[in-house]
Amino acid sequence: MNWNYPFGSTEYFFIFFFVLVYVTYIIRTIRIARQLNTTARTIIIKLFLRSLALALLIISLVGPSFGEVERAISAKGKDIYILVDLSKSMDASDVNPSRLEKVKFEINHFIQNQKANKIGIIVFANDAFVQVPLTYDMAALNLFVQSLQTDLLPTNGTNICSATELAFNKLMSGTDPTSRSKMMLIFTDGENKDDCSNTLYGNLRRFGIRTYVVGVGTKSGISIRSGGKALEDENGKIVISKLDERFLQTYAGNTRGNYYELSNTKNEISGMIHDVNNAEGTLVDSRTVTVASNKYYYFLGAALLLLVIDVLITIGTFRL
Repeated sequence: MNWNYPFGSTEYFFIFFFVLVYVTYIIRTIRIARQLNTTARTIIIKLFLRSLALALLIISLVGPSFGEVERAISAKGKDIYILVDLSKSMDASDVNPSRLEKVKFEINHFIQNQKANKIGIIVFANDAFVQVPLTYDMAALNLFVQSLQTDLLPTNGTNICSATELAFNKLMSGTDPTSRSKMMLIFTDGENKDDCSNTLYGNLRRFGIRTYVVGVGTKSGISIRSGGKALEDENGKIVISKLDERFLQTYAGNTRGNYYELSNTKNEISGMIHDVNNAEGTLVDSRTVTVASNKYYYFLGAALLLLVIDVLITIGTFRL
């Protein structure tokens, strides 16, 4: 038999308290019996019942474990690349405090609940780069997320297709590409120049790589501030950055993925997290462990039964 909890000061206190109270009780009962010129032999039965009940209560308190049971434990994991748009339009403030700052907050919220999954980060504008390879280190991921800025990349513009292709190549570059479930989370305002190739879409569908696209911004759009003034194009017109919802929905449809919106009035990130968590993961590890279960309730039940018997037995100290 094993014990789940050590025999400590609590148990010693109950024993000391029981002995002190019961010695006082015995002395008082015997004194009354002598004054009445009678005996109180039933007190011996009481002492036995209560001592046994106390012992059983203490045993149940320290958690006796016996009878080993085998249980199968399995762990399922996913490989997830988070693709973050760092083009200048992500500084737009139609989503408070800005599109990028809102994205960073939501990514950190997502990472907190992904302990069993490997997560990497790819940043992109016109070109795409791996900022963090797939890792279980969530603390490091949070630090890298906080460092995201639109001036990290040397080129401007938005090319979702190059970022998707880079993520696809990284997800498929392992020794066994089909060994784990693979996903992409894309945060962008969707201002993409060209549509992606059918080959890329086909590869994503063929290898079952799920895509979750988050459109950040508003369809009405807003100007982009730089150096305290609004950005202008070659013709001197103020540049208005708008969420290209149509392109992102088409992209999600071509990849058999899901589309979500993130703005001041609509936040579907909780739905995205729910969908990612409910997506089937791939078995990472499985093993059988032997577990000794806590059987305290047997001893507790026996102690309660003895206490009921104790209540039914009375001590007679005098006769009429």
